[in-house]
This record gives sequence, C-alpha cells and structure tokens, in this order.
Amino acid sequence: MLDEKDLQAIAELIDARAEKTEDLLLDEIGRTQSYLEKQISEVKKNIDELNQYYRITRLENDNTTLLLKMIESLQKDVEELKKKTA
Repeated sequence: MLDEKDLQAIAELIDARAEKTEDLLLDEIGRTQSYLEKQISEVKKNIDELNQYYRITRLENDNTTLLLKMIESLQKDVEELKKKTA
C-alpha cells in the first residue's frame, strides 16, 4: 500500500500536470482570441468599404435619374420649339 509520502508525491505530480495543462489552454485561448479579433477587424473594415461603395453607387444612380429627367424635359422643350418654328 502507498504511504503518505507517495500519496503526497502523486498529488504534487497531478497538481503540476493540471497547472501545465491550464497554462497551455490559457495560451491557446489567448492566441485564438487574438486571431479572431484580427479577423473581426478585417470584416468590419470590409463592411465599411462596402457601405461606402453602396453610398457612392446610390448617389450616382440618383444623379443619373435626375440627369435623365432633365434630358427628357429638354427634349420636350426642343420639340415644342421645333413645332413653333415650323
């Protein structure tokens, strides 16, 4: 049977191993957190760029619509002038 010293030595080995495992897990969690924070930062940057592109595209579409309306109005005016001069 194991005496008190043997049991104490086994307990110390188990504690040391548990502490080492805990440290390894904490290190891995820290690395994973850093990696994920970097990835999230990149995603946020990409979303900001997409939002900016969307705003620019929407403004361009609005401007194009306004220009087309102006051209249609001018064409009507030109047609009316042609009728008056003919």
